[in-house]
Amino acid sequence: MASFWDWIRRLFGAAPSDTPAPSPSPRKPPPATKASNGAPPGPELTVLPGGLDQKTPFDQLAEWSGLSAPDRSPLTQVELDADQDLATRVVEHFRANRQAPSSLPAVSLQVLNAIASPSLSLADLSRLISQDPALAAGVLKVANSPGYVGVQETQTLRDAVTRLGLSEVGRVAGMVAARSLIQPQVRGEFTAFGTKWNDLFVDSVTAARGAAWLSMRVRKGRSDHVFVAGMLHDLGRSVAMRSIAALSMAGESLDEHRVDRVVEQVHVEVGGEVHQTWGLPKFPTLVALRHHDLDLPADGEFADVHVVRLVSALVQLQRSPWRFAAIRDEVNHSCAALGADAFLLRALVTQLKEEQAHVENAFAEPGRRKVG
Repeated sequence: MASFWDWIRRLFGAAPSDTPAPSPSPRKPPPATKASNGAPPGPELTVLPGGLDQKTPFDQLAEWSGLSAPDRSPLTQVELDADQDLATRVVEHFRANRQAPSSLPAVSLQVLNAIASPSLSLADLSRLISQDPALAAGVLKVANSPGYVGVQETQTLRDAVTRLGLSEVGRVAGMVAARSLIQPQVRGEFTAFGTKWNDLFVDSVTAARGAAWLSMRVRKGRSDHVFVAGMLHDLGRSVAMRSIAALSMAGESLDEHRVDRVVEQVHVEVGGEVHQTWGLPKFPTLVALRHHDLDLPADGEFADVHVVRLVSALVQLQRSPWRFAAIRDEVNHSCAALGADAFLLRALVTQLKEEQAHVENAFAEPGRRKVG
């Protein structure tokens, strides 16, 4: 069977210059750099149209918002080695078990209750499925399977739902949803890192909704494509978390910060293999593989990557301020590709706050919904 990276070369042509060799070991994160006085390096200046040196869009947003890089001590060699060892074992565990991402229990219950309703419509089920990464991926996978695939690849949820019909979509959604409720190992995995599962879910849906908004605002990419890609671009995080949870359930004590670092380190590699295994469409796979790369072209199919990456980076900034420097580079790079300035970034941040509140309210447990 061809290796994962052979598959990537066939899918996207010659591997990019930064593509690792087949079956690479997870890469170590680059050490944080500091100025000689111990302070974080100051903002770089970029020459904008008009010839004036101005702060980058991210730096301007950070100034308006009062954001700054957190003070963090460099990791010791012992910590780096421990991260590398855990990252290797996470990838090995994933490859040995090939878990699929699961719906959160709250979403699963909504889907199962909806399917049981005699008044359920295709539009209502589609709307619910579109708000969950695992369900969206499961429906797309079935729609592109040999039993259903047509002349063209199904690339959007609307196309997939139309092709499958209400009964089949209901069955697919029900199976994916039920799996997260009845499999004992999944219940245990949710218990291991309860709040993190919810954060991953909220971030995926927020990124998807925000990416669709941004695509229409800048008139770059396709809003239906970036919505799907936003839902699926970080599948590697949830799958890696499941392997980490399994190791934790086996008795290993894992520090929260170490878990965050290792998930960040392996999620692109794991996510790419998940997309291959599930046979997902090309465009969300491209986004999943390249959304952290800083050498992306600015046009063509990479417009979708820039839209999703820009939104995802701002979402991650809230959860992972320790990635401040990397997020800054990603935001500025995609701003340049999309023609986005600091004012648009500020509008996007406002939009993302509204989207996040909507998601958290829509899927909150009964009695815990926010008012207003």
